[in-house]
Amino acid sequence: MCQYFYPEHVSSATLITELALGLKKRGLDVSVVCGYPQEYISNNFKIKQVDEILEGITIKRVKYTAYNNKSKFGRIFNFFSLFLSMLMKLFYLRKFNMIIVYSNPPILPLVACLLKKIYGTEFIFVAFDVYPDNALKIKSIKENGIIHKLMKFINNCVYSNASNIVLLGNEMKDYVLNQNIAKSSINLKVIPNWFSNEKMVQQTLVVNDEFIEIKENYKFIVLYSGNMGAVQDMETILQGILNFKDHPDIFFVFSGHGSKVEYVKNFIEQNSIANCKVFGFLKGQDYSDVLSISSLCLVSLEKGIEGLGVPSKTYGYLAAGKPVLSIMRHDTDIVKDLAEYECGVNILQGDIVGFVNGINRYFMDFPLTKMESSNAKKLYKAKYTKDINIDKYYELI
Repeated sequence: MCQYFYPEHVSSATLITELALGLKKRGLDVSVVCGYPQEYISNNFKIKQVDEILEGITIKRVKYTAYNNKSKFGRIFNFFSLFLSMLMKLFYLRKFNMIIVYSNPPILPLVACLLKKIYGTEFIFVAFDVYPDNALKIKSIKENGIIHKLMKFINNCVYSNASNIVLLGNEMKDYVLNQNIAKSSINLKVIPNWFSNEKMVQQTLVVNDEFIEIKENYKFIVLYSGNMGAVQDMETILQGILNFKDHPDIFFVFSGHGSKVEYVKNFIEQNSIANCKVFGFLKGQDYSDVLSISSLCLVSLEKGIEGLGVPSKTYGYLAAGKPVLSIMRHDTDIVKDLAEYECGVNILQGDIVGFVNGINRYFMDFPLTKMESSNAKKLYKAKYTKDINIDKYYELI
């Protein structure tokens, strides 16, 4: 039970689609109730039926409002509209032995709680984020306001009634325990997300003419891809890039979407940074191309966000064999993994000198970059493949 599913291309839709297909291939009878695709669809998208069969999986889609998600009230209307539409499926959902429900949108798991109360249906709750704490951190809601109180009520219901709670990292597990969101660790399971399209990132032939030109003109390319939103620390990256302004051999690529995209574009333009460009959300061959030309990849979290979510974009970097410069607290799973497998370096938020040193560390030592590239692939294969983590869900069920 989720908001986004096939054919929407946002990562949360792709992961859930792959999990459903993976569980089906492992012999389970799987159905999906999800939102009707409208937000993350390709330009050539063809209208899908409300009900559809995908490789033996029954998909039942519900319609909901499509107000501007960048507006606070638009987002709230969409959440409640989806929630009410899902409630209409309550009688259908009662027949299932187990429901997997996601934290996005945060009101959705309340449907699973009602199923448990009324019909005794068991459910697994997957926390992509920790609400309402993340919203409080970025000041998108008021402490002790109506939304805050509602989210705390939903949390109490979900965490006390779920058969199991899946968290994306050990820092998330520690957070929900330390903040008393979860009363016990018994039903808390850490299962990270994954990156599945290994064939795409293994391609070395670059097709996009613009990326070919960047590769021909610059020896060292640094990539930031994915969300550029309220929980990502873009400021440390941008202030760090100023130190490489107009560097003849280093180029910075930004790819993705989010509330800070315009800020990033304006910063680059206002500071006349010629060796940097912002692209939109890249997928398919274009994303393969930009990964292929990259020498080093960036991932970041705002200070205090650690434990409230895990930047899963890192797994795609590792699958492509790219060393990672991370900006976050040192005790996260990602940073520990980068250190253990020697395929990256971490700095704290605001450490501009550390950022500059991190870039130069790889730019000035090609053998090191090559070795850590190989190590990155080893880390990916050891922990973050699709099969490894879908097996964990299967065992849980």
